[in-house]
Amino acid sequence: MDGAQWLASCHRKPSEAYAAWEQSPFLARLPAGHGWDALRVQQPLGLTVLWELGEEADAVPVLEEHAKPRPVFYILTRPDAGASAWPETEDVRMLTAGEDLSMPSPDADGITGVRHHSFLWRTPPDGSGKLVDPEVLRTALKSALDPGRQAERIRAARAVFWASKRHSH
Repeated sequence: MDGAQWLASCHRKPSEAYAAWEQSPFLARLPAGHGWDALRVQQPLGLTVLWELGEEADAVPVLEEHAKPRPVFYILTRPDAGASAWPETEDVRMLTAGEDLSMPSPDADGITGVRHHSFLWRTPPDGSGKLVDPEVLRTALKSALDPGRQAERIRAARAVFWASKRHSH
């Protein structure tokens, strides 16, 4: 099963997802709570959450929406019965059963997204159905929101930046 097949199987009628991906705006409305939930976070916080996930972040499907005033990430996680345990702020919201999310096909290219809608896959589903565990994601979010951890990440990023500058000369 490839990423598009897996994602379409999360639709009430998979054939409708495929049909939506074939015509403008090339987005299918897919229901959360059936196959996946999504943590919606502002891009800066989303990057920090992915940093906290470490190597696991490489396999987690992440949808990016270039929304105004700033982009947001949707990090796909397994459906979670404890959805009420997520913080609900301007920067953080959990999409779960009863909510839909517009998604391009995992096979879509970025050019289509730029021309027809504001979504692109930062990391598309690979078809395995692998999603981040809700508890692991909660822990990463909690760490990402911790000011002390934020300062530590900034110091680490600066060290990497300056090390790359020294090696490029």
